[in-house]
Amino acid sequence: MKDSIRKVSIVGYGNVGSHLVNAFESNGVEVSKVLVRSLPSNRSIDFITDIQGLPSKSFVLVCVPDDQISEVIGSIPSNCSVAYTSGAKAISVLPERDDLGVFYPLQSFTKGIELDLSEVPFFIEANNSAFEGQLSELASRISNNVKLAASEERMKLHVAAVFVNNFTNHLFHVANSYLESRALDFNDLKPLISETLRKIESESPYNVQTGPARRGDKKTIDAHLKLLNGIEKELYTLLTKSIQQTYKTDDKL
Repeated sequence: MKDSIRKVSIVGYGNVGSHLVNAFESNGVEVSKVLVRSLPSNRSIDFITDIQGLPSKSFVLVCVPDDQISEVIGSIPSNCSVAYTSGAKAISVLPERDDLGVFYPLQSFTKGIELDLSEVPFFIEANNSAFEGQLSELASRISNNVKLAASEERMKLHVAAVFVNNFTNHLFHVANSYLESRALDFNDLKPLISETLRKIESESPYNVQTGPARRGDKKTIDAHLKLLNGIEKELYTLLTKSIQQTYKTDDKL
């Protein structure tokens, strides 16, 4: 088996890269270089702006948007081992190299907002078993939840993540905008949001579903629809239909 990865160079210092730098440094993994477009004011990290400045024969972790991954990997010196952090990019579509892998943390990252990575699931894939073992061992130093996942599985996880994170957060935004425009306070919904999340810690989302669509309450649904317009009305109608079909309550309406 190959030696453990003790030093990491990172390409990208955005939402994901900045959190991983902090996690590695807090857990005894040396961050050698961080490649950025322009030098930040933080001088405690060895930032570089030229990809050729990455250490020879080193391990490089690519933390850039999906549409940049292929170009960046193709530019990294060929004697470096490389992994990337995407949930949606298959290894098979990327430039070939001896050691290529995936180091995917299934979490939402926002630069500047602290996050404990110890419970974040990391999904690992590589083009050879030795490198896969190295990546798994590296992930285990910052997370208690490390699993192997092929590209197809990772893509499915990413789809589900978009539903529970991106779409849910957008619905929070829609609700917030709706209330603000009517001089009402979104903060009054936060205990409800907390309770919704608390329930699914121990129960299936299917079992804890509530609301007018779940009950088949046509009068309430119609009253709600009269208060909505445009995309808000479309979203309400579509999600109501999905819930009705799930619980077979559409035949009551």
